[in-house]
This record gives sequence, C-alpha cells and structure tokens, in this order.
Amino acid sequence: MREMLLCFRRSLLLLVFVLPNAAGARPPDSLGTPVKHDLWEFSVAGFYYTLPSDDDVLVAVARADRGSLHLEARYNYEDLRTGSVFAGWTLSAGESLTAALTPMAGMAFGSTTGIIPALEMSLGYAMLDFYAESEYLFDVHEKSGNFFYSWLELGVTPNDLLRVGLTAQRTRIFQSPLELDRGLFAQVTPELGSMSVYAFNLSTDYWFLVVGLEIAW
Repeated sequence: MREMLLCFRRSLLLLVFVLPNAAGARPPDSLGTPVKHDLWEFSVAGFYYTLPSDDDVLVAVARADRGSLHLEARYNYEDLRTGSVFAGWTLSAGESLTAALTPMAGMAFGSTTGIIPALEMSLGYAMLDFYAESEYLFDVHEKSGNFFYSWLELGVTPNDLLRVGLTAQRTRIFQSPLELDRGLFAQVTPELGSMSVYAFNLSTDYWFLVVGLEIAW
C-alpha cells in the first residue's frame, strides 16, 4: 500500500508539472470524425509507466495527418529500446453515430525487428465512445517473438473538459503475469491540451499507473 501511495503521489506531481504546459488539439482517443483538408496536423504524446516492481518506462508516439493520410512513429511501444513507423489511411463516417477506421502497415526496429499490420478504430455516440489500437508483430528473427498488442478504452465525456472510463491493454514492454491488464482512466481535455491518468490492476499485486500527455498543432 505504501508503494502504491508513493507511485500515485509521483504521478500527481507529474500531472501538476506538465499540465500547465500542455498545448494541442483534442487527442486521437477522443471521438470525432476527422476533418478532411489539405493541411498537415501533428501531435506528440508520452505515456509514463510507473511500475512499483520494475523500472519506469516512457512510451512516445508521434503522429502526422493530412486529409486521410496517417503517419505514425513510436518508441518503446512494441518492446523496450524498439522504434516503429507506420503509414495508413483513415476512413470515417457518421454524424450522430461516428466511426473511424485507420488500417496501417508498419515495421519495428531495435531490440525487436518485425513487420506489423495494425488497426486504429473509434466509435462514438452522444457522451459514449470506444477507442482501440491493435496490431500483430511478426518477428523476422524468431517466430516465438510474434506478439499481439492492444490498447482499449471505453469512455464517457460528460463535458468538454473531462473524459472517464474503463481501459485495458496487452503489452510486453514489462513483465506481467496477467494476460490482459485492466483498469480505470480519467482524462482532462482543455481546448489546447490533454492529460490522462490510467490505473491498472488495482485489485491485484500487479498494479501500476500510467500518466499520459499529448500536444497537438
């Protein structure tokens, strides 16, 4: 319990430090049909994993969009000390019920090398939304290195500044005996920034916290 309180305090301090400096558009895991235009849009995001039984990990993601074209780069997402790049195309539809699909193809390099088909999707209706990132890495060196990754969110947005809900993920950037990590999240989304806190596996000995910050322009 003491370790949990210390990690939670560390995450709150990180929130206080970075939130006043956040500047960007609504993050990609907040629903909405992408705008079709010829201008580039960019975003960078960091997710800081506070792990009580392992070294902390920072996952970085950068995105670029122009119309339906979607480009993405990640670090420490598929594995530690591993980078990855993706290219995809966004298909979207709907007004009261919105849906967006972004199939992508990518490759990983570094500690793990592989080919990665991936999909990002979002659904939204009124205050409710669902967001998912999924991919399968085909390790080019060892078949035993093949792995399915996923990040899921089921959210409620009661107003323009707050989004809360349930989350789950499957990853191998750290050792966990659980097949799927489950938790809760809260996300603050002012007009020019976003900050999120995720709490996983709270009822187990394998709990951990994630603090996320995204800046877009």
